[in-house]
Amino acid sequence: MTKSRIFRLLPCLLLAVAAPRPGRAAVLTVAPSGGDFATIQAALDAAVAGDTVRVHEGPSPYFEKVAFPRSGSAGVGFISLEAAPGERPVLDGTGVPGSDMVRVEGRSWVRIQGFEIRNNLGVNDGSGVRILGAGSHVEVRDNEIHEIRGQHAMGITVYGTEPTPISDLVIDGNEIHDCDPATSEALTLNGNIDGFAVTNNVVRDVDNIGIDFIGGETDIQPDPAKVVRNGVCRGNRVERARSSYGGGFAAGIYVDGGRDIALENNVVTESDLGIEIGAENAGQVTSGIVVRSNVVYRNDKAGIVFGGYAAGTGRVRDSEIRNNTTFENDTLGEGFGELWIQYAEDNVVRNNVFVATGANLLLASYAGNAGNLLDHNVWYAPGGPAAATFVWNGAVSTGFAAYQGATGQDVASQFADPLLAAPGTGDVHLSPSSPAINVGDPATVVAPGETDLDGAPRLSGPRVDAGADEITCGDGVQNPGEECDDANAIDGDGCDSNCTFTACGNGVRTAGEQCDDGNLTPGDCCAPTCQYEAPGSACDDANLCTNLDACASGTCAGVATPATACHAAERTSIVLRDQGLDARDQLVWRWTRGDAVALAELGDPVSGATSYALCVYQTTAGTPSLARPPIVVPGGGTCRGKPCWKTLGTSGVKRSDRDRRPDGVESLLLRAGPAGKSTVVLVARGAGLEPPALPLAQDRAVTIQLRSSDGACFGTEYAAPPRASDGAQFRDQTP
Repeated sequence: MTKSRIFRLLPCLLLAVAAPRPGRAAVLTVAPSGGDFATIQAALDAAVAGDTVRVHEGPSPYFEKVAFPRSGSAGVGFISLEAAPGERPVLDGTGVPGSDMVRVEGRSWVRIQGFEIRNNLGVNDGSGVRILGAGSHVEVRDNEIHEIRGQHAMGITVYGTEPTPISDLVIDGNEIHDCDPATSEALTLNGNIDGFAVTNNVVRDVDNIGIDFIGGETDIQPDPAKVVRNGVCRGNRVERARSSYGGGFAAGIYVDGGRDIALENNVVTESDLGIEIGAENAGQVTSGIVVRSNVVYRNDKAGIVFGGYAAGTGRVRDSEIRNNTTFENDTLGEGFGELWIQYAEDNVVRNNVFVATGANLLLASYAGNAGNLLDHNVWYAPGGPAAATFVWNGAVSTGFAAYQGATGQDVASQFADPLLAAPGTGDVHLSPSSPAINVGDPATVVAPGETDLDGAPRLSGPRVDAGADEITCGDGVQNPGEECDDANAIDGDGCDSNCTFTACGNGVRTAGEQCDDGNLTPGDCCAPTCQYEAPGSACDDANLCTNLDACASGTCAGVATPATACHAAERTSIVLRDQGLDARDQLVWRWTRGDAVALAELGDPVSGATSYALCVYQTTAGTPSLARPPIVVPGGGTCRGKPCWKTLGTSGVKRSDRDRRPDGVESLLLRAGPAGKSTVVLVARGAGLEPPALPLAQDRAVTIQLRSSDGACFGTEYAAPPRASDGAQFRDQTP
């Protein structure tokens, strides 16, 4: 499944530069006759921030390839290139030189909307729309892009090539079809891209991968740590994304080396592979990927795939595959089934529905599968539980019970027909009697705003359902876990919008209630009477770096000041660096020769009972504030298949995590001991650290404290002037 990619930065187009025009934003019309301009490029050359280039249809296409010569701005607005209302102008590349139909290089605050973009023919590394360099607030909306032909002939291409990322990127509502992207991708984001939404697009009938999110290709972005990250791929549909080379292993949707990306509510069918999370480049780690509420059906070789594809490639770690429905994938019978696990570690697969073809193969894993956890899934094969086939690191288990016994996986899962509505057509809704209802992992944390395949709330009832569909409150059917269902979402009518009876403590605020937090527990700022607790009442805001947490109008908030009772040390040092390359960011805090610290004060982070937070306080005119949110060091957990924490005999504990998650923390050492012998050392580095804005305010001091969930505190105050303080670093020590 390796890809080669040709990439070159074309020379900057020579464009006529218009002087900025004073006054209000303008609408510049483009039309074959009667407009302000006869060509799109001429209008773009004249447009400045806030202007709209409005293009009308003509009797023939606009035979142009265009580029944005300047940016819009946050204060004034976008430069928008858009179709006239109700029209669909055609941008046609037939006979026009150049690689890209629309090029956005190093621009911000620009928008392309409403065009048919076609016939970029005979290209080698060309796109319908290409965005590259750095920039922010670029939007590509509601375009149809097709007949992009040649090699590396892509629909929409985004390359973050600079040290500064492309951010606030939106690609929404486009249709890409009949293109030749091989050996690249039809819609691709690659390199330094931080913050994006790829939503509601249709990609179909393309040679190779449909939608791809890439990191680690140093010909695109020299810093391998600057990968596509912090984005969402939602509501897209991919059909017939198949590769013409290498045996055909194109995924409909693919993450290759990306980080912290949600793939949700997508549909993939008739492609080589459905959804794949991989890492093609050696040493690259794909992590923080959440694949949820997707429908993956009748793809050629596999449904959902995760892991590096060979021992010498990268790895997939700390990602989650949940609440998806796969149905009759591996239609060619090549032995990869519904779920294919490759070289991957410490991932979780839960709350899914997997339905096999007549070959009864559900799971395939031939090598490299380590530390992954599967549970609370619903598995089904038409041959029944005794015929279901599972392959776990090359060992074949025939029968669901045999697989459970041989692997120790899927202990709380079940083998059952999920009773899908019409899965052959992609309708995977659950029937009211489906055994997949309310069987998801009770520990599942539903993300804010998370929905099922219909856009309904992901949780309806006491537990999430397995699969992409959630039997929904308000459908008029009282499902398991619902107290009532009156077929509406009206609150206060006796049956509220969460299908519980109208009452204090049901999580729905109705008439006469100031608050309703879903419980009758005091001390959380909403009293058991559903009235605000008295201002100043004690509470816990879950922030270890605040004090004096108190209620105000039903909300718990603390004061971001250093703790007053904190262990001190004779010798400490702090090194905080914010480098040009995020991978080189660093924080090292050493606290040695400390006060007498009893071992019990360190708590029990090994079991997960105790967590920590590093608090960085700056002061302005004597008033402290947090320089950044707490740097979190969680208790428990596994790091690369082993417990993150270990005990150091009877002297202390240590956490080690080479993946530095979360917040870039690589290690934390805590040693108890008598006065002069206790020690704390915290090391954080890399792109996940996100240092506070420098220089720190030190009027009169910077305070560093490590605080535990059990109340322990270890701290130092660094009074001005420091050893070094500027926009790139803060260094100091005591004494």
